[in-house]
Amino acid sequence: MFGGFLAASLALTSACNPAAAPAVPAADLTIEEHRLIEAPTLEPLAFKPVEGSMDTILARHAAERSKIIPDGSMLIDGHLAMRATFGSDTLTATEYYSPDSPTGWVTVMRGDKEVYRIDTGMPSPITGLQGLWVYDEHWVLETAYITPDSFSGRLSVDGTLLVPRGGLDQAFDFQLMHGRPFYFLSKLGHIGFSYDGREVPSGYDEIPHYQCCSASVLNPRHAENMVAFFARHSDTWYYVEIGVFQE
Repeated sequence: MFGGFLAASLALTSACNPAAAPAVPAADLTIEEHRLIEAPTLEPLAFKPVEGSMDTILARHAAERSKIIPDGSMLIDGHLAMRATFGSDTLTATEYYSPDSPTGWVTVMRGDKEVYRIDTGMPSPITGLQGLWVYDEHWVLETAYITPDSFSGRLSVDGTLLVPRGGLDQAFDFQLMHGRPFYFLSKLGHIGFSYDGREVPSGYDEIPHYQCCSASVLNPRHAENMVAFFARHSDTWYYVEIGVFQE
């Protein structure tokens, strides 16, 4: 595990093109991990750290955590959709389900031309369309693939499925952090994260995500320069904040 407070300096390379030069100066990620006495509780959300208090921990980066990233979702002809400006064009990602079979998919349109399509599996309270992002000269689509027994996150970059691939089981909760790509990834059942192309293992067995209804309060919370989340390793739970903090 990370173990308490850790500042990690990560070399910046593009997640989509590892040879590309970074568009922003190198920045340090700070990883703050707080071991909990027990699993977090719902309604209302609360957690009990081994050291300190929930209020003290949450106050530390409250200003950064308040810089929430807008959801950006909308309905187009009754379908969940997201839009992003890509150069002089508009990208539109839309979720569809077939009335004739229990299958779904997401399409990406560049203007009025379809440029990508990916299967999302069966209908579920979990939405197949999870995110559409643009940075530098790249676009990123996050989708969930849903089966009767499980769900998994997928990342497609510029129309190519990036994850899962080569030992990676899934990727989820993509965001731009300090302007650079960040996402969680699962490899051989253990969860870490990637920041601007650099993979960092953590040893977590679970990070709740894609949860709905009352359990959605356990999903990672994204802000412009950070992400806050709950994680489990074996029987031990943690509250974690990772970010390029400006305070």
